[in-house]
Amino acid sequence: SPHGQQQCAGVYTLLPDASANGQPVWEQHSGGFWLYSGTNGMWIIGGRDAKERNFDCSHGTLFCRTLHGGLTPDKVSGAWERLDGDRFVQDDDIQIGTTFQKPFSLRVVSPNGQQRCAGEYVLMTEQMANGLPVWKQKGGKCFMYAGNNGSWIIGGADAKEKNFKCARGVIYSKRASGGVMPDKMTGMWLRLGGDKFHEDSAITVSVKPSPLYVQSPNGQQRCAGEYVPVAGKMANGYPLWEHIGGKCWLYSGSNGMWIIGGADAEAKNFDCTRGVIYCKTAHSGQMPEKMVGSWLRLDGDRFREDAAIIVSTKPASIHVVSPNGQQKTAGEYQLVASERFRGQPVWKQKRGHFRICSSSDGTYVVNGAPKDASIESAVLRCLGSHAGLTPDKATGPWSRLEGKELVEDDSIKVTSTLAKPAKLHISTPDGQQKCGGEYVLVAGESANNHPLWKQMGGKYWLYSGTNGLWIIGSSGAKKKKFDCSRGVIYSATPHGGQMPNRVGGAWNRL
Repeated sequence: SPHGQQQCAGVYTLLPDASANGQPVWEQHSGGFWLYSGTNGMWIIGGRDAKERNFDCSHGTLFCRTLHGGLTPDKVSGAWERLDGDRFVQDDDIQIGTTFQKPFSLRVVSPNGQQRCAGEYVLMTEQMANGLPVWKQKGGKCFMYAGNNGSWIIGGADAKEKNFKCARGVIYSKRASGGVMPDKMTGMWLRLGGDKFHEDSAITVSVKPSPLYVQSPNGQQRCAGEYVPVAGKMANGYPLWEHIGGKCWLYSGSNGMWIIGGADAEAKNFDCTRGVIYCKTAHSGQMPEKMVGSWLRLDGDRFREDAAIIVSTKPASIHVVSPNGQQKTAGEYQLVASERFRGQPVWKQKRGHFRICSSSDGTYVVNGAPKDASIESAVLRCLGSHAGLTPDKATGPWSRLEGKELVEDDSIKVTSTLAKPAKLHISTPDGQQKCGGEYVLVAGESANNHPLWKQMGGKYWLYSGTNGLWIIGSSGAKKKKFDCSRGVIYSATPHGGQMPNRVGGAWNRL
């Protein structure tokens, strides 16, 4: 009932031992209304005054003006009316049905304030509030619920302690829901700023799926990486994701399983089960990252289970590039699966002590440890609020510490995919000519948290030294597993994550 008497909306449960005027009675879940047959033979939604009369009346605020003749409320044809002031008005948008579409997850974006409320909210399947569903912030302390004022509200532990029989919160919909789900609400949302609420058109609640990240280290590696939702397109009734590099899609097959397939699946408009990786458990509406069960990949002419295949909403690794300063923060950061800070994931530098985490003002920072996650302790900081997005998706430029101040630096890049050249050509005509030639990327290996290249047909390596410089060294460096700065050619400038072919400045040779 979106246009009025919104407090009557929600889920009503059949009372097994109750009847009214020879017909069943349904009670609003966690609310104060009942759906009953009045003495006039019409279906009515009424409150406690009707209950106190044991429903021997025709009191209510909503009613179907067609005599039901023994049909249940969802089967009766005809218009419903609602009380509007001192009279009833017909409202064709009042709907009564036996199916209730509740999104499993919601995504909240609030960039201008109350950023701690941003992120993913997951349906609490056993919890209702004032007749409507409740969602809990994933990894956080907030809840999305229908308040007793009819609005959708984002509140915290104080609302939970009252079993949501209240209207407490810091963000709420200006319009009462009337049973319309949060992602379908029209009109403005308001947020608490200081001691009063402000309308904020930037607040959004949606069910748009998040980007997904696939890991497949043991085979079908071309399918690994980031997948983004394909706007406005579904596959067999479910979301569709496309690999950022193209040529691979993650889709729901016609068999109800999640599948990673290629151009042949796209050619069939995904009305098929073609692919090289799939989850052997039918998803039944669960998103790929929620699936419990093994994934399989094509290996030769048959599929093999592979426990190393992972589908997640967070990148397993993030790469930081900072060539102009704070170069020690550069390199690969790995997701700390068991750790969250201020409701957001944490990534730790591989073979380093730096971490990426959320600060108290809702921005991402790079610093020594999450306990120091404040603007004052940041070595790198994103100037835009993350609004629940991962660091590679956060908007706004990054800044770095220079002296005692943070200065904006457009050269800082934070990404889930690092473009590593497969081959590099070295030319050194005036000396150390034996180092010249073609160098090939060594897949699956790194040196001091950065890529590694080996000379084709030679004994030299191009690696990142412990001093943060690109170095060309030989077997001596290799024997130390590159935990050194040995070599005969090196870049004069610390690379800060920039690839060797992009580093500015001169090179030095022995």
